Amino acid sequence: MSSASRFLLFGTSLFPPTAATATTDNTETLNSLLQERKQKQHPWPEWVIFVDKLKARGYFMQTSAKEEDDDNTSEIAYTDMNQLKNACLSFARDRYDIFKSLSIPDIQTVVESGCPNLLRKAVNSAKRMRAYVQKDEGDACGTCTHRGFCDRAYVTLKGNDAEGRTVDIVRVLMFHALDPFIISGEQKSPGNELIETSARKLLSELIELSETPQDPALPKHIPKASHKKERDVDFMDGQLCDNVEMKKEDWMCTKCNFMNFSKNKRCQKCGEQSAKKDGDNNIEAKKGDWICSDCEFVNFSRNIKCLKCKAEGPKRPGVDDVKMKKGDWNCNSCGFMNFASNKTCLRCRDPRPERKTGEWNCPSCDFLNFSKNKVCLKCNCVRPKSMAGEWHCPSCDFLNFSRNKDCIKCKCKAPQGSNNRI
Repeated sequence: MSSASRFLLFGTSLFPPTAATATTDNTETLNSLLQERKQKQHPWPEWVIFVDKLKARGYFMQTSAKEEDDDNTSEIAYTDMNQLKNACLSFARDRYDIFKSLSIPDIQTVVESGCPNLLRKAVNSAKRMRAYVQKDEGDACGTCTHRGFCDRAYVTLKGNDAEGRTVDIVRVLMFHALDPFIISGEQKSPGNELIETSARKLLSELIELSETPQDPALPKHIPKASHKKERDVDFMDGQLCDNVEMKKEDWMCTKCNFMNFSKNKRCQKCGEQSAKKDGDNNIEAKKGDWICSDCEFVNFSRNIKCLKCKAEGPKRPGVDDVKMKKGDWNCNSCGFMNFASNKTCLRCRDPRPERKTGEWNCPSCDFLNFSKNKVCLKCNCVRPKSMAGEWHCPSCDFLNFSRNKDCIKCKCKAPQGSNNRI
């Protein structure tokens, strides 16, 4: 039977698809699978595209081991801080010119409620962004959920330290994108949803602006030296310079002579095991840091779970362990301590409880007592004597003299009725 006859009888079923067709189908299937895998690795498409752009521009250090196993690299790249940090910050330092082109309202939304975590550089970067958008630092710290543990709360940067840069906003966005609650897709509060929306918009702007050529006429930003003493490590011919302050329990790597913090069990430069014996627990930890009972890994106070084995951390200190100021209040629903200026609880969003006539704050411990109490129920302090006409501010509960027309603390107008008068 001729080829023509066979074609008429059986059609094209005898002819297999061409190699080009098969290759195209395989490529489309592979791209679809890769895109689906990326979506599972991180819920923000903007973050995935941003990281892919950094890869395409060569910001990731590729080793031979990683090149041999590209699939393994792609699985961990989008959520691995160790791989992403240097690439993101290097890009930000190279593109110092695009900072002023980013949306100011979105930057303000991202940083106005506080800092992403308690890391020193993250806190300083958030403070610079608030200075750039002219957001009051006191208002931001007042709404921040980290303020009870932050040693830089209400600190305002001044001079050269307050100058905002691309690297600052990229660092803040990176910590938001790598937040475990974002990656896990857990339920977020309404305020966090606004932050997430603005963060993703800023990432989209960074992706778009990164495609624009850099203006050669624009002078390169040169960071000016800070007056504060930084604990940076500097080496010259393998020797530690005299201007480096080495604190108690810090240790020098015997292999590369790198100075490591006391909590590090391996050298941060070469990975060499610490010479300190396993049984030596004389590690100087900061207040709130905790050691995992399962794997003995030293965690920072901000970590809810162990970074090494994911075991649950110790319970957070109660509200009694946090120093309260005049007018601060504890939520009746969740027990969270709120500042006097907060109208709703920052944790559960329940409204502030209304103060009844005659209730009084203890001048010693600021505990709110009922009108019938002659002494404070918490510290047994005697109730202070009140002058006729004094009034409690309906906004912040501050006790004002009768002559005050406005609240001394929050400038709220004095109430017209006598419900708040003593």
